[in-house]
Amino acid sequence: MRHFNVLIIGAGAVGNAIAREVSKNNTISVAVLEKEPDAAFGISGRNSGVLHAGFNNKPGSLMAKLCVQGSESFKEQAEALGIEFKKTGKLVIARYQEDLERLNKLKEQGEANGVRELRIIGRKEIERLLGYDAGVAALWSGMTGIFDPFEYTIALAEAAFAQGTEFFFGRWVTDIKIQNRLINMQSANHQPGQYADLNQFNNIENSCNSDNNCNSDNCFIVTAENRLMGSQETFQTDILINCAGLYADEINQMLGLNDYKIFPCRGEYHILDKNESKGSVLPVYPIPNERDGGLGVHLTPTIGGNLMIGPSAEYLSPGQEREDYSTTLEVMERLSIEGIELFPGLNSKAYIRSFSGVRPKLVSEEEGGYSDFVIEKCKQVSGFIRLIGIESPGLTASIPIGRMVAGMVEGMLQGEKMLIDKNSAKQPDAHKIFTLKHKRDRGDKKMLCRCEGITGEAVLSAFDRILEIGAIPTIKGIKNRTRVTMGNCQGSFCALNIVELLQKKRQVDPMRLLWNGFGSYMFEGSVRK
Repeated sequence: MRHFNVLIIGAGAVGNAIAREVSKNNTISVAVLEKEPDAAFGISGRNSGVLHAGFNNKPGSLMAKLCVQGSESFKEQAEALGIEFKKTGKLVIARYQEDLERLNKLKEQGEANGVRELRIIGRKEIERLLGYDAGVAALWSGMTGIFDPFEYTIALAEAAFAQGTEFFFGRWVTDIKIQNRLINMQSANHQPGQYADLNQFNNIENSCNSDNNCNSDNCFIVTAENRLMGSQETFQTDILINCAGLYADEINQMLGLNDYKIFPCRGEYHILDKNESKGSVLPVYPIPNERDGGLGVHLTPTIGGNLMIGPSAEYLSPGQEREDYSTTLEVMERLSIEGIELFPGLNSKAYIRSFSGVRPKLVSEEEGGYSDFVIEKCKQVSGFIRLIGIESPGLTASIPIGRMVAGMVEGMLQGEKMLIDKNSAKQPDAHKIFTLKHKRDRGDKKMLCRCEGITGEAVLSAFDRILEIGAIPTIKGIKNRTRVTMGNCQGSFCALNIVELLQKKRQVDPMRLLWNGFGSYMFEGSVRK
């Protein structure tokens, strides 16, 4: 059983940002468990990729405070991480005179939050910026920008790894026990909806001793399924951090805590051909409907040069799979109609892909609107930090969130006077299918993906980076690092070339190569030997 001072559940942008900040202290051992094969497969890789300024959030909320902090410091952080960022600005369009009051309220709210570069502009300036007449007025936000959420989330993981964080991908947490003063609350007949009386566990035998390296009064034993191997693994930690996104409430329940419930809300998108996206240089939003709990269907240029339309806001039914990333005909048609309202020249025949993401909302469809972020040291279970309901603008706020949680960790470690023992030698994941022995072969400059102009060298570099942080190679993981298969053909021409290259240069068995998630094997068998 491996022991760490800090264990983080979830390798999304927030979990990786926390790992990056905490591991800056080289006396603290940090690990991250992620259920998917790689980083950026969940919420962090399924969004608009917009750096928000902070005017949509309620003054005094954590959302507002952390969003503004993230916006103000993002350019510097992007440079430190080596990712591309464009400060584009953004327009929120008032199509009719009756919308002006709501537009002014957004501006006032932003100013109350400390957002800079906000002003109301008229029809002529809108037309100058967009090249067409979109409405009677707009709110200009000069602090808004765009970046690649895949690149960003992965860069955070690589930065954390470089500082000593260990990642365990393909690990689905199935159970959490607390040893020493506390025991697993489920096994203590803890009633749902009630907090446990921690004093009742004081007579439990101390099972957290020097033999298993636990350095605190409470010690968490986390059991996870290795989804690649089908085996169970256990990890021990002094501080447990819940960044499980759509499953954050289920992690809570493993500790007998039923005070928060996630309501999954799906958002669907269209992606346009780059040739149809050339005139779109900045995000264009409608005035948000406060009841929807979203910012409305908007137009967003991407770092790669495409234009995205979306997202919708559809709450999933209670019995529906939380990660139901379906796209639906009704919503797809509605996106086109609402997109044309913001961009009259929209060519709906130029869509090259549709996709969806799911928000981990803390308010039901009936309630509507937003709830604030939950970022707290759990009062009921010492050593447990939980982050719940981290929806938009969570990506923008991720680094400030990481700093906030790192401060909590430092205080807890000092308060408990733990004997911190940094693992000096990393233990490699024994279940890796692939090895790094062929890393020296860089491939060549031959063009592999013509749509995006990606070479074989870039693909091999991405493959090696996946292995380096302990992730499991997939075509999607390579795509997220290079944009290969993101062009008009969506992999029709280049996917097999990628497989052939990996087979030749990295000795990858095509029969074991995943397209994206677990079980998504690309081939059933070979037709010839």
